[in-house]
Amino acid sequence: MKKFVIVSIVLILIAGGLFGYSLYHFMQVNDIFKKEEPVATEAVTEAESAEEEAAEAPKVKRDDSIVDTKNIFEDGAGKAASALEDMTQEEMVGQMLLGICSDASAASAEMQKYSLAGMLFTQDNFQGMSKEDVTNTLKAAGADAKVKPILAAQEEGGSYTTISDLPAFSEYDFNAPRTEFENGGLQGVQKAEDNKTTMLKSAGFNMNIAPVTDLASSGDQMMYSRSISDDVETVSSFAEYAAKFDQAKGVSIVLSHFPGYGTIPDSAYTGVGAVEDDRPAETIRSTDYTPFKKGAATGAHCIMMSNVLVKNLDAAHTAALSPSIHTELRTNVGFSGLIMTDVLDDADYSAYAEGKKPAVQAVLAGNDLILVKDYATAYNDILAAVKDGTISETQLKDAVTRVLSYKYTVGIMK
Repeated sequence: MKKFVIVSIVLILIAGGLFGYSLYHFMQVNDIFKKEEPVATEAVTEAESAEEEAAEAPKVKRDDSIVDTKNIFEDGAGKAASALEDMTQEEMVGQMLLGICSDASAASAEMQKYSLAGMLFTQDNFQGMSKEDVTNTLKAAGADAKVKPILAAQEEGGSYTTISDLPAFSEYDFNAPRTEFENGGLQGVQKAEDNKTTMLKSAGFNMNIAPVTDLASSGDQMMYSRSISDDVETVSSFAEYAAKFDQAKGVSIVLSHFPGYGTIPDSAYTGVGAVEDDRPAETIRSTDYTPFKKGAATGAHCIMMSNVLVKNLDAAHTAALSPSIHTELRTNVGFSGLIMTDVLDDADYSAYAEGKKPAVQAVLAGNDLILVKDYATAYNDILAAVKDGTISETQLKDAVTRVLSYKYTVGIMK
């Protein structure tokens, strides 16, 4: 009996000990969970809070000096893509060339032969013609083209005219832009622009390679008479006006000549090689770029590259042949329209073409339109470069898509 009692007491003590241990362990674990739960809740709260703050946080403010790079020819992009699918390489190459017309009566045949994007007509093409003759000549030039062409003039005023100095257009008398500005200020220049555009549209042109938006301050500088001022704000207003009001009448403008001729003296041009601009890069970017930025922001359809060697932007290439300067035009200026060379065969620019033909380097640099007198040679040079892979199919198609998108957007093609 005594033995039974002792065994029972021992079992009770063991059971009590086990119960106490279990209770202690339970309380510890429960305490841990209680301590951890707020931590987990806090972590979730912080994550949710971060997401809410991110959603509510204001977007980083844009630098107001950077222009929106929206594609200004977006309206015609779909039709351009469809048209491109039906084009041969040869036709695409032709759509990168704006030929300078030597004989207006042969313009239609030449544009068909080389599938040219279009032609720039000169005063020589219309000698002795009436207004009706000029209009009929332009109609005939584009009538049979598979891809309707750009019919361009260069009506700046002064020495650079296409039809305004012809007897048939004697009611138009455009002074050089500098003279117009000196006589009538910015309003006088704008009025002359209106009259030029009205005249060109009525004759049948759809593009004017003007206005000059270079800054010039002295009579001995190359662009003095062709520009209106050296004041950045004044020239920028002129560029904006031309982009807004000229183009609304159906005549595209070509802002010239990026990145600007600046202070280069007229005596520097010899017709051999390129003239040089050695101004600091920041000076050019902070002044000469501005009219182009303003014109681009207002929707200018085209910008012309200069044949100047801008040494502190690119010491190896003229602007028209420089990939880096084209990149600046697309990014720093924010231009999404057509980029065109100045006349690429008015001098020998092969020293700036990396051992390639200048027309080939012009494509590689990023031009959409190559302006040349000898378009047959340029056509063959570019086509050969496409065939041997120097110019990629992608780069060719990108440029031609932009040209076609432009044509559909402005109504040259329907």
